[in-house]
Amino acid sequence: MKYATPGAFRAALEQRLLTMAQQTGVPLVRLRKLVVFDRLMARLIVAAPNRWVIKGAAALLFRVGAKFRTTKDLDLGRKDNEEAATADFLAAQSVDLGDYFTFIVERTKKLDAALEGAAVRYHVIAELAGRLFEDVTVDVGFGDPPVTDPELVRGPELLSFADIPPAEVPALPLEQHVAEKVHAYTRSYAGGRPSTRVKDLIDLVMMSALFNFQAGRVRRGLQAVFAARSTHTLSASLPPPPTQWRAAYRKMAGEVGLDKALLVGYERARAFLDPILSGSVPDDAQWNPTQHNW
Repeated sequence: MKYATPGAFRAALEQRLLTMAQQTGVPLVRLRKLVVFDRLMARLIVAAPNRWVIKGAAALLFRVGAKFRTTKDLDLGRKDNEEAATADFLAAQSVDLGDYFTFIVERTKKLDAALEGAAVRYHVIAELAGRLFEDVTVDVGFGDPPVTDPELVRGPELLSFADIPPAEVPALPLEQHVAEKVHAYTRSYAGGRPSTRVKDLIDLVMMSALFNFQAGRVRRGLQAVFAARSTHTLSASLPPPPTQWRAAYRKMAGEVGLDKALLVGYERARAFLDPILSGSVPDDAQWNPTQHNW
């Protein structure tokens, strides 16, 4: 740690994040939450190594940095149960990494187990220099082990100015991440209502624009997730989103530099997924994110 007191570190961090937000156009709140995700994960890995897998938008923030969409949630997966997770959160509160952050964790409620695998929600308060820095929601799911081995990802270099290295954490394989997004996007919710989760389509479009994929790995991920959750069948094509998503999609797409038209986003997701869903591409086919084709 480069700074002698918590107050000096906080002042330097606040100024650095503000300057970064002004220079890059990345929302300040996104940078602040990313710092908290990194510092919390660093503690969880120390308190309970090899028990956590980072998922969801936070995992993509770790992979590609702050250019990904803002999320207030940190999604994590585990193989065991709520009791073990809660015990590890309590242990993490006592971990001192010399970064002046302190954390307060409290369990809030159970969630729909079919919703991205989330089962239990925690409220996490991050304090720095004796006062609130940022609070985040952490959703922990159980029973959705990675289809393949987790991939080690490195947190953002937001604290290197203070000689604090980013956390390195296991992340859900990208293929399974895609599968979980497709599952959440296509399922029905309470009362048979369709999904209102615009973010799932945003994430699918973003992943198709940023990463290379092998068709067979994505196909196996889809089959595994849909079989494990058993809520609905996997269709041969990606269904269109509700037209009432237009305004929300326009706003979210604009935040991450995507085309703001809902139909354009849907067609991009279809170009990525329909050849897999229909079986028209072989397992060894490679996705090219630049050319946006198989």
